[in-house]
Amino acid sequence: MSRGKKQRKIGAFMTVLERKPKKQELLADPTSKEARRKRAKEDRKKHKSVYEKAQGTQNAIERDKAAGRKGTRHGGPLADKIRKLNAARQEQPSEAPEPAREQDS
Repeated sequence: MSRGKKQRKIGAFMTVLERKPKKQELLADPTSKEARRKRAKEDRKKHKSVYEKAQGTQNAIERDKAAGRKGTRHGGPLADKIRKLNAARQEQPSEAPEPAREQDS
């Protein structure tokens, strides 16, 4: 005895269409899965290429130079302290060079 094929039953919440909706029709409906996926893909964070990252840093350096910051982007109390220490070192006469460290072979 052969079994009967299962048939799709039409429930109260399910609508069966004569034809499958086209892609454009699915995208037009904002609640459809395809429209939500497309919107999520567009909203996803886009990573910059290496070239774009380099362009960003070059623009920042040019901007800093135009602002008169000597090409440095970071500054603050610690940077000022380091600059003062470096200036004091250069002013001191360097008669006795530091002994070279021996490396283990």
